[in-house]
Amino acid sequence: MDVVDFLNVSIHNITIHELLTDLNYNGGFVVTPNVDHLVQIQSDRELLKAYYYSNYRVCDSKILQYISFLLGNPIKEKISGSDLFPAFYEYNKYNEDIRIFLLGAKEGVAQQALVNINQKVGRDIIVGAYSPSFGFEQNEPECQAIVERINHSEATVLAVGVGAPKQEKWIAKYRQRLHKIKIFLAIGATIDFEAGTTKRAPKIMSEIGLEWLYRLFTEPNRLWKRYLVDSLPLLWLVSKQKINQYRFPHHLQTEYLPLGEILQQAGLLSPQDIRQALKIQEKDNNYRFGEILINQGRLKPETVNFFVNYLPQLVYQANKLRLGDYLNSAGLLNLEQISETIQQQSLTKRKFGEIVIQKGWVNPKTVNWFVNLQND
Repeated sequence: MDVVDFLNVSIHNITIHELLTDLNYNGGFVVTPNVDHLVQIQSDRELLKAYYYSNYRVCDSKILQYISFLLGNPIKEKISGSDLFPAFYEYNKYNEDIRIFLLGAKEGVAQQALVNINQKVGRDIIVGAYSPSFGFEQNEPECQAIVERINHSEATVLAVGVGAPKQEKWIAKYRQRLHKIKIFLAIGATIDFEAGTTKRAPKIMSEIGLEWLYRLFTEPNRLWKRYLVDSLPLLWLVSKQKINQYRFPHHLQTEYLPLGEILQQAGLLSPQDIRQALKIQEKDNNYRFGEILINQGRLKPETVNFFVNYLPQLVYQANKLRLGDYLNSAGLLNLEQISETIQQQSLTKRKFGEIVIQKGWVNPKTVNWFVNLQND
């Protein structure tokens, strides 16, 4: 599973069929980033943390898909929550292990969606539904009651449609208490669509990237600021990324990102590597994530130690090292390689990073990550 880096978020480059197959096999937490989400994530640290603890981040925006072509790493397919959810329950029509609980929408709407979907599928694939009160996410007794209701429902899938960023934050906060849930879906307005209380944009508008315009015309009072004001900074931020000028401070990475995500952003792990290590950790939580990577031979002990212990100290003390010193401290270059690179650098006037990439000692994504660390 490839990833496309959008600002401070890695979007998984996957088709809907691949996602459905993967979800049934591995389970996990799905979020669907769009333009509005990416702008919010620049300043909303709680949402950022929820995103980093998700297992699948799939593109819910034709505009982001267009931009991915400009960035040189095209996203295969737009997968919105409102496309994913019906595809998911149709895909699992005959899978008795899939039992879904709906959380979201106004009173009575989730229950109507339950009826509609079960009639469509031909079995009780939706086993429970609840429409929470306004502001429920700040009401701990209600949240605890919701957790108990879901656990008692025997559901194995939770679909939450209370809007971003509430739904992502709620799942991230409570998923560990939902012991029977294997799959978590953040699906926005999908419950309203399934209940028939809200109409989706015509398919052609969705396919060409104008679904936002349809929603703006149908709900102007609620959405004009989101689409016409709040989303505009994305264009500027992506332009900076295109010319390699976008920076997400490393002190925020060390504070908010799990180790696997940092290592992925540094070009040292793939999403598959992370998933395999997490599976091992689920079976035996006596092992730390970094220890598993070392035992598997994926990373050297000094590399894990650098990211776990040394990097946070460097960041918070604002210590700056030369690129070669960073790479040596992380166990990615030895002293002989550094000496050879410096000698070649003096003869050719090329940059240190260019030489180690050309020699195949360090991959470009890793070099760029450490260069950005220097520039923070």
